Amino acid sequence: MAADFFAAVVVHPWHLIPRRGEPSSKVVKPSRFGSVFATSHLENWGKRLLRKVLAYKNLLFMLLLLNSTCFFLTDDKRAGIPYFQELFLLLVVAATACLFVAWKWVYQSKTSLWIIFMGVMLPLISAVLANLNFGQPLMYGLLEERRFLQYLVFFPTLFLLIMASPTQEELGKYFLYVALFCATLGFAYYLGIIPQNKGVSFTVDDWTQYEDLLRPNRFRIGSPFVTISAFMLMYSMRDRVTVGRLLILLYFVAYLWLVLQTRQTMVVWALAGMWIFRKRIDSLMKMSVLGVAILVVSYLLAPEFYHAQYARFDALLFDATSGPGVRERTVSIILDAISANNYFGMGALSLQWDGGFSRIYNSHFYLADVGIFGVYYRFGFLAPIAALVFYGGFIWIMRQCSDKGALLAALQLSFVVSMLNFALSNALTFSGDIYGMAAAFFLYYAKLQTENTTLTANLEQVNYGQFQYRNYKLE
Repeated sequence: MAADFFAAVVVHPWHLIPRRGEPSSKVVKPSRFGSVFATSHLENWGKRLLRKVLAYKNLLFMLLLLNSTCFFLTDDKRAGIPYFQELFLLLVVAATACLFVAWKWVYQSKTSLWIIFMGVMLPLISAVLANLNFGQPLMYGLLEERRFLQYLVFFPTLFLLIMASPTQEELGKYFLYVALFCATLGFAYYLGIIPQNKGVSFTVDDWTQYEDLLRPNRFRIGSPFVTISAFMLMYSMRDRVTVGRLLILLYFVAYLWLVLQTRQTMVVWALAGMWIFRKRIDSLMKMSVLGVAILVVSYLLAPEFYHAQYARFDALLFDATSGPGVRERTVSIILDAISANNYFGMGALSLQWDGGFSRIYNSHFYLADVGIFGVYYRFGFLAPIAALVFYGGFIWIMRQCSDKGALLAALQLSFVVSMLNFALSNALTFSGDIYGMAAAFFLYYAKLQTENTTLTANLEQVNYGQFQYRNYKLE
């Protein structure tokens, strides 16, 4: 093609000379031909790039990345982009509204009712109760309970799954890539490569000053995605242990210990590992031997680092086992307050409205820290109904999908562990991003497996039409 172009334009340029009676405006001058060709080529390249970016699988990956909350402002305001979470939730709500208008499939799924109850009804009930008990405006109540809206990510996720048609293995890779990005971003904050936020104008009490003494440089970025990816890696290594997977798992373990610094999550990972490898002791031994070998080599290279980590572990253990703490006092206040209010819920107050609960109880009163007791404070005697709908509904959704790969098995295990730890787990109120998305995963692959089963059954049936076809055995 390049040779033809050279021969036509350079060697034989007479076709560029206008013929007699032909207007000169149609002539493409040699000086302009290259620029026209380059502009056309650039436009075509831009269109191809745009088509690739807007491909459904790429959009699905971008949705997973945004839904990991790695770009959102963290609770301690040290990392993340201000108002990015609110902007993302606005886009999710807008996309959900468009799908309800243009996509009839959302009305045909029972799971949609579960999502609407969790993502719309519960925050609205909480905002109304806070208004009746404390006079907080409804907008502040909805702002405080905005994380319930993350359940609505179910609808755009399901739409992109149907359009992209990824396999469970492909979706697991997307999930792992997002988790690796979250861990790398967290390490960048931890190591000071990305500076912490300064001067963010939000109301934050002084509890971070106490926490800085015990757990400095703590960044809770993408914790659910990293946890589920760690479970997924352990499920994949149950049958075959590889050095690559083990190194990624150790990377996640280092991220949990150094950056996330969450004691409950450490216990959960240990229990999950024992459950996953309960029938494969050989794989567990292989993984343990390789892991210990890598740790021994790293200890020989940097022993001071491990000495400092042991001292911090001792401090964390002492803090966890020494006397009643903030959570115990918060639970006691909740039980007394709901009892005095005739077991009616009291909703949730926003820090942006007169300091929230700090002016009523104390500066360490947080409903997010006490799991199901926070739900009890919000909804009162309605809390058992909300918990039953949440746990029972998601169990029903998971059971619809019989053939679960590593990702779906990891999501199921994560939910079961949070259910067993319901007293301190805030999955119902603060994990809508994970379980709304996971509900779409289970529903999509359940429908896919049902269709494949039905198709296989139809192919095995005898077709009785105008002519009857029979299978004869060749003698």
